[in-house]
Amino acid sequence: MQTFGANKKGSIVTYIAMCLLISASSSLFNPVLSYYLNTELGFNPIHISVFFVLLPIATIVIVQTVARFSDMGLQRPAIICIAACFGILSSLVLYLRPSFIVMCTLGLICLGSYPVSFPQIFASAREYAIKYVHGSIMFTTFLRSLASLSWVIGPPLSFTIALGGSFDLLFIITAVMFLLCALSSFFFLPNVLDKETHDNSKNIKWWTNKSVLMLFVGIACLFTAFSSYITTMPLLVTQELQLPERTPGLMMGLAAGLEIPLMFLAAKLAKGIGLKAVVIIGAIALLIFLLLLHFSKTFEQLMWIQFFSALYIAFVATMGMVFFQELLPAIPGQATSLYINASTAGQIAGGALISLAEGGSYLIIHEVAGTIAAFGTLLLFFVRKPPKVE
Repeated sequence: MQTFGANKKGSIVTYIAMCLLISASSSLFNPVLSYYLNTELGFNPIHISVFFVLLPIATIVIVQTVARFSDMGLQRPAIICIAACFGILSSLVLYLRPSFIVMCTLGLICLGSYPVSFPQIFASAREYAIKYVHGSIMFTTFLRSLASLSWVIGPPLSFTIALGGSFDLLFIITAVMFLLCALSSFFFLPNVLDKETHDNSKNIKWWTNKSVLMLFVGIACLFTAFSSYITTMPLLVTQELQLPERTPGLMMGLAAGLEIPLMFLAAKLAKGIGLKAVVIIGAIALLIFLLLLHFSKTFEQLMWIQFFSALYIAFVATMGMVFFQELLPAIPGQATSLYINASTAGQIAGGALISLAEGGSYLIIHEVAGTIAAFGTLLLFFVRKPPKVE
């Protein structure tokens, strides 16, 4: 599939617009998904747990398969356009209030396919930065900060639309956002992958690299802990702590806002102390966050501890992606997708932990998550240092 803008040079503005559209689309309905499944579709914790285990599995298979073909020459603009179309279908499926069976079949295909757009846009951005911007880490950090900016506005706005208006309106808005993303990728996004990179990527076997595998498992463990928090937090806050329904959106929005300056701090630190040290600092911040979460009962306390949540995202979610890219510089599509799939694998385990809430409290989930996060942090110490970033 040849897109209209593939042979154009492209511009920084194009990447800014694409990152904002992709992030804004997912930030609108992802934060309310567990709440929607519970309150609108009537799914119990077991049903929600099963769905949040199956969804990441589908996403991992789709994202990594597409990534391999993208590094072998399949055009990224076309991939992103198709992924955005699956985003439109995802909004439509949710709008129709499907049964559990439909969510676990058609819903999995659609919701598991649109995330392909995220690693592909960042892989394309890395290639573009190396070719035209002369250095990738600050450009990647800048784009990642735009994604966080979307998450500053997205979660509070999604709860406001869903609770103040309706879920139907929310899904219509997300469908429009995905449509804009599809059109932008088709008409304006360049294809930056060159033939030499395409030929060299065929001989690279990342699964034989022990550091890459160690990093994958470590990141997966960290995201297991954090995903269990993200998935259960709206229910913990509104049902167990009896706080206002808009509190989860405010918490996510504050954390996302704090992430932005911390991301640029992480990028500067990475040039000095290295990517490995930065990612380890972020992992330790997650351990502190989960410990404080256990003792936080009021709105004020929950808002204060978001600093550590933001520190984790800024240092691990951004620099972790760059870490994979620097370990596998010749295959940015697969490297970025490995990071995405490590976080997605964490969602599998994090989703499974929801079933622990059947015991009567969501806090037990975070206690188990803390142990998993500690193991993931330990693994990071055994990953080799990548070459110095630019």
